[in-house]
Amino acid sequence: MPTISVGDLKMHYLEQGSGDSVVLIHGNTSSSVWWEYTLERMGDSYHFIAPDLRGRGDTQGPSADWTVEMLANDVHGLLEVLGVRTAHFVGHSLGSDVAIQYALDHRAKVKSLLLLNPGWVAGDMPAEVGDESRVQAMVADKNLLKLALRGIAMMHPDDERWERLEAASLKQTDEASLRGPAALKAWVVVDRLHELAGIPTLVARGAGDQFIATKAVCMKIVENLPDAQYVEIPAATHSPNVEAPDAWVAVLRQHLESVR
Repeated sequence: MPTISVGDLKMHYLEQGSGDSVVLIHGNTSSSVWWEYTLERMGDSYHFIAPDLRGRGDTQGPSADWTVEMLANDVHGLLEVLGVRTAHFVGHSLGSDVAIQYALDHRAKVKSLLLLNPGWVAGDMPAEVGDESRVQAMVADKNLLKLALRGIAMMHPDDERWERLEAASLKQTDEASLRGPAALKAWVVVDRLHELAGIPTLVARGAGDQFIATKAVCMKIVENLPDAQYVEIPAATHSPNVEAPDAWVAVLRQHLESVR
């Protein structure tokens, strides 16, 4: 579990396998730990890189003023240091936003996109989700944050592995949490998605996600990114990568094999 200097960060990441590079980008209030189920199942079939984003996990550095563009630039810096020229990009939730932004900034470096329960691309986050007072309350009372985490992975068993996921998520800095609503509302790229035409793109969604990556949110991407495909994963809500890892990995594996 190496850490490397990237700009103003000491960036922590997981790395596994060899061959074509696959970058796994976690969501908000999360970390690379949320990709452990995926890595266990995929083995060494690809060169996987799963960074902890700014303000999250074991990455250290300033986090109060993050933007989606900044997070994408951090990932670019990491890949530059590691000497990765091209890769497949897989994002979960906020990580999907970061993957899209990376592709807009560095199109030639992106072999494919797999967007798992992606976030809003048109600045249309529902008011109740982006309520700053709600986020402030969760920062002040981590028990409320724990309840919110349960809400994004409702079908994960309440066991020791959940405790590990929860502990990893709680490493997110308060500054990064408080910045979330403003950063996500400010990120509006729906009118630029056509620029990604030609990049094989799959939008995947836990079928039970009714609050964040709703079908309408996903369709906004599919309808504006030429030739993007859509699939639903049953028995999962917002986090199929930890709720239904076998079904999720089957989708991931099929996607990567289809774009080789």
